[in-house]
Amino acid sequence: MQMATSRIRTVAYYALLSRVAIWAIAVASHALIQDYDSALDLILPIETSPQRLFKSIFGVFLRWDAFYFVHIAENGYAFEQAHAFFPLLPILMRFVANSVLAPLGSVMTYQQQIVLAGVLAANVSFILAAVQLYRLSNILFGNERFAFLSAMLYILTPSGIFMSAIYAESLFAAISFTGMIYTARRQYLPAAVLFSLSSTARSNGVLYAGFFVYDLVIQMDLSKTTMQKLLILSKTAILCAISWLGFLAVQAYGYSLYCSEDHSNVYMRPWCLAKPPLLYTFVQSFYWNVGFLRYYEIKQIPNFLMAAPMITLSAVGIYSYIMHDTRRALTLGRDSIYAGRKQTPPFMSQAMFPHIVLWAVLLLSNITTMHIQIITRAFSCLPPVYWFAAHQFGDKEYGLRVGYARSVTIFFVMYGLIGVILFANFFPPA
Repeated sequence: MQMATSRIRTVAYYALLSRVAIWAIAVASHALIQDYDSALDLILPIETSPQRLFKSIFGVFLRWDAFYFVHIAENGYAFEQAHAFFPLLPILMRFVANSVLAPLGSVMTYQQQIVLAGVLAANVSFILAAVQLYRLSNILFGNERFAFLSAMLYILTPSGIFMSAIYAESLFAAISFTGMIYTARRQYLPAAVLFSLSSTARSNGVLYAGFFVYDLVIQMDLSKTTMQKLLILSKTAILCAISWLGFLAVQAYGYSLYCSEDHSNVYMRPWCLAKPPLLYTFVQSFYWNVGFLRYYEIKQIPNFLMAAPMITLSAVGIYSYIMHDTRRALTLGRDSIYAGRKQTPPFMSQAMFPHIVLWAVLLLSNITTMHIQIITRAFSCLPPVYWFAAHQFGDKEYGLRVGYARSVTIFFVMYGLIGVILFANFFPPA
């Protein structure tokens, strides 16, 4: 217990240190390189010396999607396309600005308070997420060294700047990792509530209901009576419904804005008549050109190249797990050729199975439907990415090669460093 507490403090310390380092690199690179885009001047205009200082310190975290989160936090959902960005982070930003940062109103504009609240929310969430990943890994695998290494690799995440900027990834990671901890402890109700909350930060939170399906249905003891099976199915359905409530509430709010009879003076949008009328899918398709194979164009080759390292890491990780025990993959985790074997590397263990399935589903979705360049930051919230990376530092019998551990480390550090410099100066990827 004392060792675990000490490790948690160490993880938190290095997570904080990594945020300071990323901020310092971002500020330094921004001072040396001219911005590719001057949109920041519209959000944080320079009229006084304090405003100039604030912009130089925190402006590096206000890029690309961060503009939407700041605008939503300050003004609500004023435009339909803004609904591509979920409300949990803006709500938290507004709450922090109106409470914790309210005393600063005499020396800062409200917009600056909103920006500062977003930076604090992202960075504090990142530190919490690092700690929760350590705890989750320890609970699932019972291997303290592996858990600590996984947390350290998370701290070195290749999407480091996005975890500090005003983006929802860190907040989503902190909440979803905590939900996974409750799932690992078989405390499904708080897990469902947390997954529901996570789906108000990022849409892929709806997929995490799959953990309940796996634990309760796929792993069900078939010797149970029919009534017992029906009760388990009912429990699973309720848990899934709870975990989807957050996402559905966000969609219901959008429907009330554009489709209800109370707003008949507003031109009814075409998605209002769809079955089901989901604003999110419409916005992603109509405004952001998200759809099956839509991104497969010659002009997008550079974006596919930027995504190639994470795609490769993910594909190799999933393939390695499947090929290690094909019987387990074919039986959906109900049987294993290594059943009864005590010494199994954490990444190859039974506990990994639902995480591998989630990883595979998200990989397939990202490479066929989403903007491919976001895969690195989108996968920053997936524990198996770090578990597979940590696996390369483990048992040589099951790891790939010693050189792969070095390659993974270089990828994490170099991609993250380049990302900081590009992001801080308003260069893609976003």
